[in-house]
Amino acid sequence: MDLVKPAALVAATVFCLALPADASTAPSRAAAPAVTAAPSTVHAGQTVRLRTKACPTRPGYAYSPAWGRSVTLLPNGVRAAGTATVWSGTKPGTYSISVACQGQPYPTAFGYLTVVAAGTSVTYRVQHVRKGSRLNMRSGPGLKHEVVGKLKWRATVQGSPVKKGGWVKITRKDGTTGWSYGYYLRRV
Repeated sequence: MDLVKPAALVAATVFCLALPADASTAPSRAAAPAVTAAPSTVHAGQTVRLRTKACPTRPGYAYSPAWGRSVTLLPNGVRAAGTATVWSGTKPGTYSISVACQGQPYPTAFGYLTVVAAGTSVTYRVQHVRKGSRLNMRSGPGLKHEVVGKLKWRATVQGSPVKKGGWVKITRKDGTTGWSYGYYLRRV
């Protein structure tokens, strides 16, 4: 009976660990749970909230080139959540986000984040408002702020692509600037 030398056993183990996993054990990006970033469109230097159901009972680690380092996501029994700050020098574009749960050698959740240049503006059309009704424009992002203007159904306005608590800063054609809730605005 031949005995296996320890050096040969170690070499065989390293070789087996270096082999790629077969399709049945490799994670599938299409089937993987999502990681969401809120807001999903940001300016460089802005903080985003990250959430995923991929790691409900153990910490997760989120990585994106937008912030360039791992960020810890803490579990609460249903999902893992945390925050990340986009680097101030991040160029406009769409960046991937991947999350690996503690103890997993590969990412288990994927998502995307869009970074836009400061001062970028998009066109919105008023929606979900009954004909004859008006959408309020407020002096700040929230119902406690005073109404500074109104928008007709299907009116178009220029606004920021970045939402603040669901609110969008917009400017009417007459130059009036205010905030309206994003649910009532659709990008054109």
